[in-house]
Amino acid sequence: MALIQMHLRQIQNIIPVILMCLISDPGFGQFPKKTETIRVNEIDMYYEIYGKGEPLLLLHGWTQSSSFWSEYIPTYAQNFKVYAIDLRGHGRTSPLTADFSIKESAQDILELLDHLKIKKVKAIGLSFGALTLLELASSNPERIQAVILIGASHNYTGGENNESDNTFSYENLPKSFVEGLKKIHYHGDSQIKALFNPNFDYQIKLKDEELNTFNFRTLIVNGDRDEILGIDPAFALHKNIPNSALWIVPNTGHIAITGPNLKTFLNNSLNFLNADNKNKTDPNKK
Repeated sequence: MALIQMHLRQIQNIIPVILMCLISDPGFGQFPKKTETIRVNEIDMYYEIYGKGEPLLLLHGWTQSSSFWSEYIPTYAQNFKVYAIDLRGHGRTSPLTADFSIKESAQDILELLDHLKIKKVKAIGLSFGALTLLELASSNPERIQAVILIGASHNYTGGENNESDNTFSYENLPKSFVEGLKKIHYHGDSQIKALFNPNFDYQIKLKDEELNTFNFRTLIVNGDRDEILGIDPAFALHKNIPNSALWIVPNTGHIAITGPNLKTFLNNSLNFLNADNKNKTDPNKK
């Protein structure tokens, strides 16, 4: 919960960006080819499919939903079969329950891949979505072909010995922020309140040695003024993941891929994701 509290402590500075991300039109650019809600890991998970080609997962940040990616999908869908997912507790997916953890979120994605019969996948994760991908990669590295991690840390322990802080309760959130949340979360106030539950465990603890074993291509993206995690976790990831590249985005914060950085991110991410396509067949077609 400390990560969420830090997020809220900075809300006065980044609320315009967060609101922009929350209220993005999920139908921007094109309608999904398919929408589906399936049962995985004892929850109902919602996702949308766009385009065709190699599978590409898009995993949003905390308090967001798949609609965050609305401005990115039209470009990605020209190159990939895009799966835009509402992660556990978010959007149209089931609300959080008492057993929530980053590991549970990773298990959700693993079971989704099994349902979709995807052997190896390329994926982009922002913040919470990136932590989910790191957990998935640590337990099932063979399922990852290439990954982009935005605003991530492999050893975040800020939730340890955390005490509830009523200053940052749901009731004290800015009204504009709550209204933005209501536009994208479909299970009512209880779903949104659960996102600010101080008793949940939001930790991720991966050893450097675990990252050393990652044998897939990784692009690490971090704002040089990240107000949530700072910049050190990005350097630690780059140091310990063998086949990784690091992009520090200048003059930007935790959500480093929006606004004036959006077009550059699209270009850079496509170049990265397509780098192995010329001489390599889709592993899911073998």
